[in-house]
Amino acid sequence: MDISEAEKVLTWNKWLLDFLGIWPTNKNNTKFYFFFTFITVQCCLQYADLIEYIDDFEYVLVNLTESIVFTMILLKIVQYKINTGRLIELIRDIRTDYSKELYRTEEEMAIFIRYLLAHNDPTGNSSSSFILPYHVRLFFDLTEVPTYYAIYACEIWVIPMVVCGFMGTDCLLITLVLHVCGQFSILTIQVENLTHDPRELHDELKRIVIKHRRLIRLFANLHSAYSTFLLQELVGITLLTCLGSYNVIVTPILKETTYFLIFVFYIISIISQLYGFCYIGECLIIESECLCHAFYNSEWYNAPPHHGKFILMCILRSQRPLALTAGNIFTFSLESFTHVRQKLFINFDSKHVLLSVIHRNSFALTGFKNINGLPISYTKLLINGSQEISGSYNPIYIHN
Repeated sequence: MDISEAEKVLTWNKWLLDFLGIWPTNKNNTKFYFFFTFITVQCCLQYADLIEYIDDFEYVLVNLTESIVFTMILLKIVQYKINTGRLIELIRDIRTDYSKELYRTEEEMAIFIRYLLAHNDPTGNSSSSFILPYHVRLFFDLTEVPTYYAIYACEIWVIPMVVCGFMGTDCLLITLVLHVCGQFSILTIQVENLTHDPRELHDELKRIVIKHRRLIRLFANLHSAYSTFLLQELVGITLLTCLGSYNVIVTPILKETTYFLIFVFYIISIISQLYGFCYIGECLIIESECLCHAFYNSEWYNAPPHHGKFILMCILRSQRPLALTAGNIFTFSLESFTHVRQKLFINFDSKHVLLSVIHRNSFALTGFKNINGLPISYTKLLINGSQEISGSYNPIYIHN
């Protein structure tokens, strides 16, 4: 394998982010401000449309399902603009690893290349109403066909913006984290193959300690640049998952099969994004723990005292594995993803069962009167005396 194959991954990220003008080492302010203005106007029109139909609950949910995505894209490109300096330092630092001279064996080079390439895959007047692809509020009456076509053409820009702004920004993060994981894997191999020759041991230990410190510093810069980014991603994913789950629950499967499937795939895509972050976080934890085990199994207790101190320092530092976090609040790992998935499915099932029971027993709410002989204004329901939907008065007990 050629090391240039691994460098292609960085090139793929450059293509995506260059479109928006936010590639750190090739800033294009003209592109950035054009797309920043475009997406800002898009968000403002969507939230204006939300305010106009604020009394329509179903419409609000559909609007938020779209507007939150565009808000996340806007925040992402702003974060990349703010952290340009840190990202430039990160990219320049990792570019130094794309050199054959740094790898002493073909095995080390193959590990690094496989680690990156195995986890990245590039891949006239009309009486009918004019429906735009996104829920936006226009401050004029849309009655002319040419105007409708012009506005629709402007909305086409949203598609590449979603691809580059929503996915491209995540791809660079994934590439950087996997790069660090690949370097940790190589360092683990070097520690496992540590020589026992006292004449060469000092130089090898010095090189390993320097590389270990460099990787820790590299990840510290990466975490500093992306901590806030991941926090807003976590909040956005949470809101989108809640909205999508609600739409799946309330959408009739048989009557509106198309919309039901759309919301199902929508939730799957959002959960897949969370899984991607948790997966690379898990890789980082595993590789840093493997390095700790490699140091511990290196027979440091048989090494000369001054060499043993170097190894002990590395053992102490590597006992605290590196972790990808969202604002130091949520740790991205497969364990965390499992907890989130379980809670999501438990809540989804309980809400679906509750709505089904209410729907099945809704006949019991018709024709009842209170003790004064007046029709009941039903606002409170107790099912089997255990589940309650809040209301004002006159509870009805339903027993199956």
